[in-house]
Amino acid sequence: MIEPESIGFLIAETARLQRTEFEKRIANAGFELTPGEARALLNIGNRSGCRQNEIAEKMGVEPMTMSGYIDKLESLGLVERLPDPTDRRARNVVLKPKAEPMLAEVRTLAKALLSDMVTEMAEDEREALHNALKTVKSALVGMSAGRDAE
Repeated sequence: MIEPESIGFLIAETARLQRTEFEKRIANAGFELTPGEARALLNIGNRSGCRQNEIAEKMGVEPMTMSGYIDKLESLGLVERLPDPTDRRARNVVLKPKAEPMLAEVRTLAKALLSDMVTEMAEDEREALHNALKTVKSALVGMSAGRDAE
């Protein structure tokens, strides 16, 4: 049994609570986007030009779910699907200039949430947490890469 105060449990529970709070804030912000579409816009903004399936993988959603998010973003004129020059079956997703103001607002909302999450921590505690999470992430990426190589 996993203990509720174990590192793994705390990381998973914190991520769930963060996502729930982000979804509430997006819903209350009055955007034309659902929380999932807002998350997709953030991820596309960070990876503009990536393949649709790569963005879905980074978000932890099914490709069909990602396709629906991109359909909506595309209908709003925020993103565009372009043929991948190296694979004619694949599509790369790029931001359109119209997306920049909305993306900036969503990023501001996300940054405010992150700031609110650590408001009771001293700067050195924030830095230690950040470094510890990077180390854990790196270990997990290494484990995944090791399995993929087998």
